[in-house]
Formats: sequence, structure tokens, C-alpha cells
Amino acid sequence: MQSILDPAILFFIFGVFAGAVKSNLEIPPAITKFLSLYLLMALGLKGGFALQKSGLTID
Repeated sequence: MQSILDPAILFFIFGVFAGAVKSNLEIPPAITKFLSLYLLMALGLKGGFALQKSGLTID
């Protein structure tokens, strides 16, 4: 029961339901742009910190 309350599972179920009822649900363009920039920055920072910890150098 606990796994059903996971946000990723709930968003998936909500998306399937919205598609089944042929909803015209849209994410506003401003939110889409913000989320993509946020995710790109988060991935870049996480990768940069991982490279720093690994000790990889240019030499």
C-alpha cells in the first residue's frame, strides 16, 4: 500500500486517467521551461560534484 502513495506512481496514475478520459490537460509553458532548466542544472551540478570526488584530472 505504501508504494501506491509514492508521488511518481500517483503522477503516472493521474496521467493514465487523464488520457483515458481524453482530458485537454496541459502544463503551462512557463512551468515547462522552469522545470527543464532546473533539471538540466541539477544534473550538471550532480555530475560536476561526482567528477570532483572521483579525482579525475586533465593530466
